[in-house]
Amino acid sequence: MKYSFHFLALLFLAGCGGGGGDSASGPQPEQPTTTLLGDNNVPADARFQQFENYLFEINPSDYNFAGNRLYLKVYLSSGNVLFLGEIDKQTFFAFPISVPLKDKVVRFDLFSDFSGDEAVTGEVTL
Repeated sequence: MKYSFHFLALLFLAGCGGGGGDSASGPQPEQPTTTLLGDNNVPADARFQQFENYLFEINPSDYNFAGNRLYLKVYLSSGNVLFLGEIDKQTFFAFPISVPLKDKVVRFDLFSDFSGDEAVTGEVTL
């Protein structure tokens, strides 16, 4: 009986918790909960765009391909193709591309219809 009394007293004390610290917590400031656009102001210099526009330029005559037809593939590291088509091998080629902000490098493959030409792979840092 004596042991059961001590056991119950110990359980009672353990259930009381830590008790009397002096760290009184004050009321928490209330967070505004609104869905009105006018109530959710953003800084004037905030940017919401997810893509940046660039001009991709390449001069095919710099690569001295012997083939009659020249093809260009422009793509991102994720594999998304931005351009795939035939270009004139004697003319400077430029076209606008729209690239996600997280991507800073655009890759390209340049190849011809002649089996003796080696394909050229390169990168352009934006």
